[in-house]
Amino acid sequence: MKKYTGIALIGVLVVGIAGFISLDAISATSFVTMKVASDVQETGQMIGHVTYVLRDADGNIKHYSQSDNVIVDDGTDCAATAIFDTDDALCPLAGNGGFAFIAIGNATGLTSVTPLSSATDTALLSTDGGVGSFGAGGGDEVARSDYIDAGITGADSDAGTVTTVTIASTQFGFPTLGPAGTVITQSGLFDSVAGGSDNMFSAKDVPGTTGSGLAVSNADTLSVTWTITLE
Repeated sequence: MKKYTGIALIGVLVVGIAGFISLDAISATSFVTMKVASDVQETGQMIGHVTYVLRDADGNIKHYSQSDNVIVDDGTDCAATAIFDTDDALCPLAGNGGFAFIAIGNATGLTSVTPLSSATDTALLSTDGGVGSFGAGGGDEVARSDYIDAGITGADSDAGTVTTVTIASTQFGFPTLGPAGTVITQSGLFDSVAGGSDNMFSAKDVPGTTGSGLAVSNADTLSVTWTITLE
């Protein structure tokens, strides 16, 4: 009798342990599911990408580069007001169709440690007297495009694509420069054709943060394309 009682007791223990393991597995699965669910959240970000193409008088490409830009504080503020409250005084847009103007500049002092472009920028930099044209007087904004009609490609969740905004300048020319030309070191995206009361959305050192800039001369043309990706 004791023998059968012992066998029955073992059976009860086995069933109990199996039930505990089963319950633990279910609980673990639930915990994992809860953890995954808590980690799933909507995210959104803007990423700016800039492409530079420099051509000679015959249209041959002398330089090609592309890299991510710096979206400045005013840029994020203006994006927020444009989406949620266009009457907010945080970012009074210049009223010229949004950020549709690209400017280039030749300020000096670019280094790999201290790049020209930073999140606190509100305009292209000026150095050594702020002379934008060719000469030994320093660097400033050299030129700014006319209004650029941006191309917008909408998102398609089924295709796995995101919204993109493309702002491509017409070619910048340098006919008034001296024979030695100048060095373009920075570009930016603005909401006005003229400086002063405008806002800057983003900026980028040219061509990167190597300290060299991009040398141009009279016969050269430079095209700049800004691509903003919203994810």
